[in-house]
Amino acid sequence: MSASPAIAPARESKAVLKRPSILSYFITIFLSAFLLFQVQLIAGKYILPRFGGSPSVWNTCLLAFQVLLLGGYSYAHLLSTRLSPKMQGRVHLALLGISFAVLVVLGKLWNSPITPGAEWRPTHNANPVLQVIWFLSTTVGFPFFLLSTTGPLLQTWFSRTHQESPYRLYALSNLGSLLGLITYPFAFERMFPLRAQSWLWSAAYAAFLVACGVGAWSIAHLDSPAPRNIKRSKTADTRPSWTTLLLWLALPACASAMLLATTNLLTQDIAVVPLLWVLPLCIYLLTFILCFQSDRWYKPNIFHGLYAATFLLTLQELSAPFGAHVLLQIGAFCLTLFAVCMVCHGELARSKPAAEHLSTFYFMLSAGGALGSIFVVLIAPQIFHDIGEFTLTLISCGALLLTVVILDHTSWFHKKRLYRAFALLALVLLLLQGYRYGMALIQAQGKGKLVVRERNFFGVKSVKADPLGLWLVHGNTIHGVQLRDPAYHDEPTQYFKRLSGVGLVLDNYPRPIQASGVPANLRVGIVGLGVGTLAAYGHPGDSFRIYEIDPQVISFSVGPSPLFTFVKDSAANITLVLGDARLSLEEEAEHNQLQRFDVLVLDAFSSDSVPVHLLTKEAMALYLRHLRSSDSVMAFHLTNRALDLRPVVVGLAREYHLATTEVQQAGFSDWVLVSANPEMLRLPAIQERSRPVKLNNTVPLWTDEYSNLFQVLATR
Repeated sequence: MSASPAIAPARESKAVLKRPSILSYFITIFLSAFLLFQVQLIAGKYILPRFGGSPSVWNTCLLAFQVLLLGGYSYAHLLSTRLSPKMQGRVHLALLGISFAVLVVLGKLWNSPITPGAEWRPTHNANPVLQVIWFLSTTVGFPFFLLSTTGPLLQTWFSRTHQESPYRLYALSNLGSLLGLITYPFAFERMFPLRAQSWLWSAAYAAFLVACGVGAWSIAHLDSPAPRNIKRSKTADTRPSWTTLLLWLALPACASAMLLATTNLLTQDIAVVPLLWVLPLCIYLLTFILCFQSDRWYKPNIFHGLYAATFLLTLQELSAPFGAHVLLQIGAFCLTLFAVCMVCHGELARSKPAAEHLSTFYFMLSAGGALGSIFVVLIAPQIFHDIGEFTLTLISCGALLLTVVILDHTSWFHKKRLYRAFALLALVLLLLQGYRYGMALIQAQGKGKLVVRERNFFGVKSVKADPLGLWLVHGNTIHGVQLRDPAYHDEPTQYFKRLSGVGLVLDNYPRPIQASGVPANLRVGIVGLGVGTLAAYGHPGDSFRIYEIDPQVISFSVGPSPLFTFVKDSAANITLVLGDARLSLEEEAEHNQLQRFDVLVLDAFSSDSVPVHLLTKEAMALYLRHLRSSDSVMAFHLTNRALDLRPVVVGLAREYHLATTEVQQAGFSDWVLVSANPEMLRLPAIQERSRPVKLNNTVPLWTDEYSNLFQVLATR
């Protein structure tokens, strides 16, 4: 690594007149940061439903973007340390021109310059991380790369042409990122379909290319790299020590890992609510803004104590009984994320170097962020069967903080012996609480409550046993139970009881009499296996075709000794199809393998992680193609703590002139039944327990181009 080129004195005021204005820097950096996060959300919205709506998709997106960010910061570092300002401007101008050309070409080939058409489909894979990364790299990778270079590169140029601190531009960049993040779900997603969002973003990106191009052209044609009154820093030739470089790597790595670990914990173990995907990232960005905007926000004495307090609070909440104090847990974990990120980013801001080493600083920062993401997304699922990365990162932050205060001889740790004694006491308390938490987990497992816990890309699944039966749980969502009592062992339970909407349909569907006088067999399609409860409704000769995206869920119900035996014990012919249901149905239709279902059950929405692409106009058209006749019935399972999806299903039914009715079992399930023949919904058993669907609000028709989960947040 070489030091920045020496800054020659300006010859005349001519150079000063030609340097970019402060306002142009502000506009370009703010716009680049705003677009940087908008494109993440647009790309995430495009691919999220294609992988079952799993929160892991969003974390994988964050990993991909962190790696691209590292590439952008590496480019900015090499450019600013290896080339003269004139060559920096020329090289960057060339890349901006190439990006504009690519934007135009892709705009002609695809639905928009950043999203391919509906023909793009992922292939099924138990761990689709590489598919997500490949898609993002080939669609928005180049624009994201250029946007990510803007912050460090323009701050380097700014430090050469202006006297003001360039780090305020970094705070402005994070403010732009935060606004880009917040305005997307509350404004852009509500107002525009996905294709329009992509085109609007592309137009704004073209404006950014022009603004950044003007800055690059100015630097390339600047007679002098700095105005006369800017002097070279005395530390310009003093390279950061290895200790400093490691801290610049470790601090952002810890903050990044905490961001993704908290997102995993909130959306998989606590409550899979769409808003909770955004909340941790907002907190993360807010701490960047506070710490780099001014020194007055981060007070080590305050935030070191806050970290210790949140450590104790968080371990207490992690040890809380299943499903207890959900709002308190969410608040505790978000406060802990805030404390950890304030400590990491605050100490990072305190150690920021002179402007001459700015690009090195940002390179190490981005490398740390990428390492933290890699640990949570790629490594943690291989070594933990639960969200263990959260606790490990929390403890690692404490070790890192202790290292920082010991190395900093001006810290409170070195001021008084009393402070060191207090720190030692706090450390002992933290270790005792950690030991208590570990013993609580061991005792919980030793009681036999937890039969098995598995984790993969689609989340953490637990099979738990109690005197009543065997339960499949994902976070706080129960996906099914099989009773121990032999008399009820194969009896449908929970959401699928005999008097539920789907139970009434499957028990009372009129089977036409064949010429032989024998009732015809039913063909039933099921989206979402759960524990296989619906297989209990099968009669000899019936065909049940079950679509399931998660191979671990299938493993609980198949094999020589399955944990759940509904599928094994069923009298029907059961076919399990591994993969996303919509993609599988589309492939079957393309190969002229229409399934001719009498009943199609859509049970992919009881978890609050919603595969939106199963509730669109295009998906509904596909379902109708696979039905046997107008007498066929579709049963939508809409039991959901966070979302009221009834307006979506009713809107789809109206679009295709279908009848609807609702069957609720208070405390158990909520089903909406849909059929082209209204008489099928007036069968005596169904009519007795159903009612017209009463909506609290209406929403625009969901399509592959438009959907908004915030419009259906539950209010009832």
